[in-house]
Amino acid sequence: MKIINHVMTAVLFLLLANSAWADEKAEQWVKDVKKNYESLKNVSADFTQTFHWKLTGEVQQVKGKIYAREGNQFKIETADQLIVTDGKTLWTLNKANNQVVIDWAENAADENPFIHKFLEKFTQNYDAQMDVNSTEGALVSLLLTSKNEEQFVPFMRLSIDPKSKFIQKIEQTDINENVTTFEMQGIDTSISLSAQDFKFSAPENADIIDMR
Repeated sequence: MKIINHVMTAVLFLLLANSAWADEKAEQWVKDVKKNYESLKNVSADFTQTFHWKLTGEVQQVKGKIYAREGNQFKIETADQLIVTDGKTLWTLNKANNQVVIDWAENAADENPFIHKFLEKFTQNYDAQMDVNSTEGALVSLLLTSKNEEQFVPFMRLSIDPKSKFIQKIEQTDINENVTTFEMQGIDTSISLSAQDFKFSAPENADIIDMR
Protein backbone atom coordinates (compact mmCIF):
# COMPACT_ATOMS: atom_id res chain seq x y z
CA MET A 1 0.00 0.00 0.00
CA LYS A 2 2.98 2.35 0.43
CA ILE A 3 3.01 3.57 -3.16
CA ILE A 4 -0.75 4.01 -3.47
CA ASN A 5 -0.89 5.81 -0.13
CA HIS A 6 1.73 8.28 -1.29
CA VAL A 7 0.80 8.74 -4.93
CA MET A 8 -1.78 11.36 -3.97
CA THR A 9 -0.63 12.68 -0.58
CA ALA A 10 0.65 16.21 -1.23
CA VAL A 11 -0.04 19.69 -2.74
CA LEU A 12 1.88 22.57 -4.34
CA PHE A 13 0.70 26.02 -3.10
CA LEU A 14 0.90 28.61 -5.92
CA LEU A 15 -0.88 31.80 -7.01
CA LEU A 16 -4.30 31.14 -8.52
CA ALA A 17 -6.00 32.80 -11.46
CA ASN A 18 -9.04 34.73 -10.24
CA SER A 19 -11.20 35.50 -13.27
CA ALA A 20 -14.49 33.73 -13.96
CA TRP A 21 -13.24 33.08 -17.49
CA ALA A 22 -10.24 31.22 -16.15
CA ASP A 23 -12.49 29.15 -13.86
CA GLU A 24 -14.79 28.14 -16.70
CA LYS A 25 -11.89 27.26 -18.95
CA ALA A 26 -10.21 25.18 -16.25
CA GLU A 27 -13.42 23.36 -15.36
CA GLN A 28 -13.89 22.51 -19.04
CA TRP A 29 -10.38 21.03 -19.14
CA VAL A 30 -11.21 18.86 -16.12
CA LYS A 31 -14.39 17.64 -17.82
CA ASP A 32 -12.53 16.91 -21.07
CA VAL A 33 -9.79 14.97 -19.28
CA LYS A 34 -12.32 13.02 -17.22
CA LYS A 35 -14.28 12.12 -20.37
CA ASN A 36 -11.07 11.05 -22.12
CA TYR A 37 -10.02 8.76 -19.27
CA GLU A 38 -13.48 7.27 -18.90
CA SER A 39 -13.37 6.20 -22.55
CA LEU A 40 -10.21 4.15 -22.00
CA LYS A 41 -10.45 0.37 -22.09
CA ASN A 42 -6.79 -0.60 -21.64
CA VAL A 43 -3.81 1.59 -20.77
CA SER A 44 -0.26 1.30 -19.49
CA ALA A 45 2.40 3.83 -18.59
CA ASP A 46 5.80 4.20 -16.97
CA PHE A 47 5.87 6.46 -13.94
CA THR A 48 8.33 8.28 -11.73
CA GLN A 49 7.23 9.29 -8.26
CA THR A 50 9.31 11.70 -6.19
CA PHE A 51 8.76 12.41 -2.49
CA HIS A 52 10.10 15.55 -0.78
CA TRP A 53 9.86 15.56 3.02
CA LYS A 54 9.71 19.11 4.37
CA LEU A 55 10.96 18.41 7.90
CA THR A 56 14.04 16.37 7.02
CA GLY A 57 14.74 17.60 3.50
CA GLU A 58 14.91 13.98 2.38
CA VAL A 59 14.10 13.13 -1.24
CA GLN A 60 13.09 9.65 -2.42
CA GLN A 61 12.33 8.55 -5.98
CA VAL A 62 10.44 5.47 -7.12
CA LYS A 63 10.03 4.26 -10.71
CA GLY A 64 7.65 1.66 -12.00
CA LYS A 65 5.00 0.52 -14.44
CA ILE A 66 1.24 0.91 -14.19
CA TYR A 67 -1.50 -0.98 -16.05
CA ALA A 68 -5.25 -0.32 -15.93
CA ARG A 69 -8.31 -1.92 -17.51
CA GLU A 70 -11.99 -0.96 -17.67
CA GLY A 71 -11.60 1.84 -15.15
CA ASN A 72 -11.54 -0.40 -12.07
CA GLN A 73 -8.69 -2.89 -12.49
CA PHE A 74 -5.04 -1.95 -12.12
CA LYS A 75 -1.55 -3.25 -11.49
CA ILE A 76 1.38 -1.20 -10.24
CA GLU A 77 4.87 -2.67 -10.10
CA THR A 78 8.13 -1.24 -8.77
CA ALA A 79 11.37 -2.85 -7.67
CA ASP A 80 10.00 -3.24 -4.14
CA GLN A 81 6.25 -3.68 -4.53
CA LEU A 82 3.53 -5.24 -6.64
CA ILE A 83 -0.03 -3.94 -6.23
CA VAL A 84 -2.87 -5.66 -8.09
CA THR A 85 -6.65 -5.39 -8.05
CA ASP A 86 -9.31 -7.16 -10.09
CA GLY A 87 -11.81 -4.46 -9.17
CA LYS A 88 -12.98 -6.22 -6.00
CA THR A 89 -9.91 -7.39 -4.09
CA LEU A 90 -6.62 -5.54 -3.65
CA TRP A 91 -3.34 -7.42 -3.17
CA THR A 92 -0.14 -5.67 -2.11
CA LEU A 93 3.09 -7.66 -2.22
CA ASN A 94 6.15 -6.39 -0.37
CA LYS A 95 8.89 -8.15 -2.30
CA ALA A 96 11.60 -7.60 0.32
CA ASN A 97 9.88 -9.52 3.12
CA ASN A 98 7.57 -11.67 0.97
CA GLN A 99 4.47 -10.28 2.68
CA VAL A 100 1.04 -9.95 1.04
CA VAL A 101 -1.65 -7.62 2.38
CA ILE A 102 -5.21 -8.26 1.14
CA ASP A 103 -7.87 -5.56 1.27
CA TRP A 104 -10.99 -4.42 -0.55
CA ALA A 105 -10.26 -2.59 -3.81
CA GLU A 106 -12.63 0.24 -2.92
CA ASN A 107 -10.16 1.38 -0.25
CA ALA A 108 -7.64 2.40 -2.91
CA ALA A 109 -9.61 2.97 -6.11
CA ASP A 110 -9.55 6.77 -5.85
CA GLU A 111 -5.75 6.89 -5.56
CA ASN A 112 -4.92 5.76 -9.10
CA PRO A 113 -4.90 8.27 -11.97
CA PHE A 114 -6.35 5.73 -14.42
CA ILE A 115 -9.26 4.73 -12.18
CA HIS A 116 -12.63 6.45 -12.55
CA LYS A 117 -13.05 7.27 -8.86
CA PHE A 118 -9.78 9.19 -8.91
CA LEU A 119 -11.14 11.51 -11.59
CA GLU A 120 -14.47 11.86 -9.85
CA LYS A 121 -12.85 13.51 -6.85
CA PHE A 122 -11.49 16.26 -9.10
CA THR A 123 -14.97 17.25 -10.22
CA GLN A 124 -16.67 16.66 -6.88
CA ASN A 125 -14.12 17.80 -4.29
CA TYR A 126 -11.99 20.46 -6.02
CA ASP A 127 -12.44 23.77 -7.83
CA ALA A 128 -10.18 24.17 -10.86
CA GLN A 129 -8.41 27.30 -12.10
CA MET A 130 -5.90 27.94 -14.87
CA ASP A 131 -2.31 28.32 -13.66
CA VAL A 132 -1.29 31.60 -15.28
CA ASN A 133 2.22 31.29 -13.79
CA SER A 134 2.90 27.86 -15.25
CA THR A 135 6.42 26.93 -16.36
CA GLU A 136 5.25 23.71 -18.03
CA GLY A 137 5.70 25.01 -21.57
CA ALA A 138 3.17 23.54 -24.00
CA LEU A 139 1.36 21.60 -21.27
CA VAL A 140 -1.89 22.93 -19.84
CA SER A 141 -1.48 23.56 -16.11
CA LEU A 142 -4.44 23.52 -13.74
CA LEU A 143 -4.55 24.39 -10.05
CA LEU A 144 -7.17 22.55 -8.03
CA THR A 145 -8.34 23.87 -4.67
CA SER A 146 -10.24 21.66 -2.25
CA LYS A 147 -13.80 22.64 -1.42
CA ASN A 148 -13.24 21.21 2.06
CA GLU A 149 -10.83 23.11 4.32
CA GLU A 150 -10.07 19.93 6.27
CA GLN A 151 -8.87 18.04 3.19
CA PHE A 152 -5.42 16.48 3.71
CA VAL A 153 -4.55 17.57 0.17
CA PRO A 154 -6.03 21.08 -0.13
CA PHE A 155 -4.36 21.91 -3.45
CA MET A 156 -3.14 20.02 -6.52
CA ARG A 157 -1.55 20.93 -9.81
CA LEU A 158 -2.24 18.92 -12.97
CA SER A 159 -0.10 19.20 -16.10
CA ILE A 160 -2.05 18.02 -19.14
CA ASP A 161 -1.02 17.28 -22.71
CA PRO A 162 -3.43 19.45 -24.75
CA LYS A 163 -3.44 17.02 -27.71
CA SER A 164 -3.90 13.68 -25.98
CA LYS A 165 -5.72 15.12 -22.93
CA PHE A 166 -3.68 12.83 -20.69
CA ILE A 167 -2.32 13.96 -17.34
CA GLN A 168 1.46 14.05 -17.62
CA LYS A 169 2.25 15.21 -14.10
CA ILE A 170 0.52 15.61 -10.75
CA GLU A 171 2.08 17.76 -8.04
CA GLN A 172 0.69 17.84 -4.52
CA THR A 173 1.67 19.17 -1.09
CA ASP A 174 0.05 17.92 2.08
CA ILE A 175 -0.82 19.97 5.14
CA ASN A 176 2.68 19.26 6.49
CA GLU A 177 4.21 20.74 3.31
CA ASN A 178 5.58 17.40 2.12
CA VAL A 179 5.56 17.42 -1.68
CA THR A 180 4.94 14.52 -4.04
CA THR A 181 5.38 14.63 -7.81
CA PHE A 182 3.92 11.84 -9.95
CA GLU A 183 5.02 11.88 -13.61
CA MET A 184 3.84 9.54 -16.36
CA GLN A 185 5.67 8.69 -19.57
CA GLY A 186 5.03 6.37 -22.50
CA ILE A 187 1.27 6.17 -22.08
CA ASP A 188 0.02 3.31 -24.28
CA THR A 189 -3.70 2.93 -25.01
CA SER A 190 -3.27 0.20 -27.63
CA ILE A 191 -1.99 -2.43 -25.20
CA SER A 192 -4.02 -5.64 -25.00
CA LEU A 193 -5.04 -6.57 -21.44
CA SER A 194 -7.46 -9.15 -20.06
CA ALA A 195 -9.04 -9.83 -16.68
CA GLN A 196 -6.43 -12.54 -16.15
CA ASP A 197 -3.70 -9.89 -16.07
CA PHE A 198 -5.22 -8.56 -12.85
CA LYS A 199 -5.32 -11.82 -10.92
CA PHE A 200 -2.79 -12.45 -8.17
CA SER A 201 -1.20 -15.58 -6.74
CA ALA A 202 0.87 -15.20 -3.59
CA PRO A 203 4.50 -16.38 -3.78
CA GLU A 204 5.48 -19.56 -1.99
CA ASN A 205 5.79 -19.17 1.80
CA ALA A 206 4.46 -15.60 1.70
CA ASP A 207 3.17 -14.05 4.93
CA ILE A 208 -0.53 -13.28 4.28
CA ILE A 209 -2.32 -10.46 6.12
CA ASP A 210 -6.04 -10.25 5.31
CA MET A 211 -7.52 -6.82 6.18
CA ARG A 212 -10.99 -7.48 4.78
